[in-house]
Amino acid sequence: MPPAVEGPVLDVDLGPPGRAFRRRALVALAVAGALTAALCVWLLPDRGSGAPPVSGAGSSGSSGPSWVVLARPSGYHGDAGYPVGFPRTTLGAVSAAAAALEASWTLDAWRAEQAAELYAPAERRATARDDAGAVVRGWRETLDLPLDGDPPAGAALRTEPIGVRWNDSAGDEVLVSLLVRVNATRGTDEPGPAYSAPLAVNMQMIWRPGVRGGNGDWVRALDPPPAAAPPIAEPGTREFAAAGWKAVTGTPP
Repeated sequence: MPPAVEGPVLDVDLGPPGRAFRRRALVALAVAGALTAALCVWLLPDRGSGAPPVSGAGSSGSSGPSWVVLARPSGYHGDAGYPVGFPRTTLGAVSAAAAALEASWTLDAWRAEQAAELYAPAERRATARDDAGAVVRGWRETLDLPLDGDPPAGAALRTEPIGVRWNDSAGDEVLVSLLVRVNATRGTDEPGPAYSAPLAVNMQMIWRPGVRGGNGDWVRALDPPPAAAPPIAEPGTREFAAAGWKAVTGTPP
């Protein structure tokens, strides 16, 4: 097993996890039994896909509601049903980032590579695929699972967005900060500890008008984000509000 770290939180990006990732990644709570895998909820305040980006609404420095409801996609891709076709708004960029993270953080290398390509610019898909395989191996090492081949039966990793922040950049670019809870199980035949930990991630999202059949969508820039992710805090706490997070809320449609 990789060595445990001091402190309860992580601050990572979506690139291939190196030794620092693995060293910091064991901040898991040792809890007995399996965790309920939490899935993202896609809800809609209807904003047409052709609407211009929302300038500053709900950005990290603005006033307004302390919560958001993620935008519903216009469609779902492939057998896995990956959400695609988010509105051309700031909230659309935030929602696309959450979808990309949920789809690409998995223990299944093939699924991770497919998802990484889907949410990457066309000219960077090969890089996205390579990075996704490295991320899967990093998570498997964190959970002390075999690095190659199919994951054990019942082994699973899911992300649940619990907080978001964003800063509008020039043009059709939005720097999205995601606070997610990662829940993982090692398999049905493994009585060992499960994994549950909050992570903070920054993702630079860019609008590409030519993707999704020419309808346009948000994709993830693969360059390192220009800023570190905000501090991690639990929703409902003073620290959560002080860090500028907005809680993700809503009910299934």
